[in-house]
Amino acid sequence: MNSTPRIPVPRPLHRCARRLNAAFQRQSPGGNAATMTARRLTLSAAYIACALLTACGTPPTGSATTPSGTRLTDVIATTGGPIQGLHAALEDEYLGIPYAAPPVGKLRWRPPQAPLRLQSTLRTTHFAPTCAQAPRGAFASPSEAEDCLYLNVFVPRDAATGHVTLRPVMLWIHGGGLFSGESNDYDASALVRAGTIVVTVNYRIGALGFLSQPALNAEGHAYANYGLMDQQAALHWVQANIAAFGGDSHKVTIFGQSGGATSVLAQLASPAAAGLFQRAIVQSGTRIAPYTQHEALAAGEAFAAAAGCPDQSAQCLRALDVQQILRHQTAIAAYIGTRFPVVDGTIVTRTAQQAFERGEFNRVPVVNGLVADEQAFFMPEIMTGAPPLGADGYERFLQTFGATRSASLHAAYPLASYASPSEAEIAATQDLKICTARYLDRNWANYVPVYAYQFEDRDAPSYFGPVSYPMRAYHTAELQYLFPRFHGGAGTAHPLDAAQQALAQRMVADWTRFATSGAPPATWPRYSAASDSIERLDTRAPAVTAAYGIGHHCDLWEPVVLGAAH
Repeated sequence: MNSTPRIPVPRPLHRCARRLNAAFQRQSPGGNAATMTARRLTLSAAYIACALLTACGTPPTGSATTPSGTRLTDVIATTGGPIQGLHAALEDEYLGIPYAAPPVGKLRWRPPQAPLRLQSTLRTTHFAPTCAQAPRGAFASPSEAEDCLYLNVFVPRDAATGHVTLRPVMLWIHGGGLFSGESNDYDASALVRAGTIVVTVNYRIGALGFLSQPALNAEGHAYANYGLMDQQAALHWVQANIAAFGGDSHKVTIFGQSGGATSVLAQLASPAAAGLFQRAIVQSGTRIAPYTQHEALAAGEAFAAAAGCPDQSAQCLRALDVQQILRHQTAIAAYIGTRFPVVDGTIVTRTAQQAFERGEFNRVPVVNGLVADEQAFFMPEIMTGAPPLGADGYERFLQTFGATRSASLHAAYPLASYASPSEAEIAATQDLKICTARYLDRNWANYVPVYAYQFEDRDAPSYFGPVSYPMRAYHTAELQYLFPRFHGGAGTAHPLDAAQQALAQRMVADWTRFATSGAPPATWPRYSAASDSIERLDTRAPAVTAAYGIGHHCDLWEPVVLGAAH
């Protein structure tokens, strides 16, 4: 099919690898460098064993023979050629559909190109490789694959051949700070059963997806935001092909969480995405601080030098081994994981503040919200396996907002008022995020319908190991209510109890109703700056909270939010 053959990643290999990663994470805290290296080597060897064992019964290409007993769908004609999917118990699945050419060799750090047309029917019954990334604990599994621009389509049984009315489409953009994550971790069955067609997509991440560097930028093509270009290529694929699966190309909702939500924000602001979607859902998307062109170029030049290209040439960069890229992308990952994507003049043409305050964005209805304890996911115990945060660590956290402002923050969030420094940091950061979400809601509401929410089930199961503080409604906690048993790439899945299952059903109904009509149920009010009302999502009866910003020190955080936006 193309010069780099696709190696499908079957479900057994994903399960095997995730168990190994989970075991590794349980052992990871503590230990010296030699111990950690030995553990990683053991994990790598075990992962290879997984691959070999799985490969014994797995064809090496997507078009090869599938296991006996596998039920296949009818053949679907796409713009790239004919494909055939998996007739699963509750839905039809088309896994690992190429939507762009492999971005390897001369195509590394270039806009996505059309894939070569299929010469025979491609059996899309296995997930394709996920995009290159370093290990990230329970959240995401490591990968060294650059040939990763594939998407998955999940449709109600026989919808592609028996449709009378076209169904709304929901395109999911996975999270992971734009440097980790994978589409394969999200079980779309609940959303599909509710009547939608769900598309999940892999896109370039980390330095491979978001590198700004002088030699590359001077080549005459769109640059820096290659991952956003991939997402737009996937949206173009949806526009051209989704009707063949029974989907309505005029009812496309993009939705994403964390880094995926940052992507949704960027696609809202991108003129290149105009007309590619009609609704947007932003889950825990608060990264609006600009990644300036100067910062991006400086980080790109430092990356090139550290990775082994002191001459800064595009030829050298494209010859780098993937491991070299992953090993030296830390500074770039830190920027793209905390900032709005850099203005490149083609894909991103203005900052978040400019786009949303002036109304210069793709004007579609928006659902926007947070979970109640976002920062619990980002504490050092989870991120690095460090010991619990101490008073000195909390002090350093407050100092990151400046010496002058830290005194006010001490007064607003005194350590004595919380059970631990970790809980104090979680509370302070939550208020910052609430005030950021309110800033976005207020600006969008001047131009489009906005519906705000906060997920508040503080008994949500955690797929992480034990930590010293309560996880409560942590960042990513709501995903398992939309995607059953979500547990990251290597975490531990837990079932929802009866009340949580009822909440999950309600959330799925709300999300899919919005995808269908552009509005959630009537009980969920449209946002206005005057009422500042949000929908509260927890196991209690549906409820609306007015004056959302009151009590969250938005008067204190507003200058921080506006400073970040500028």
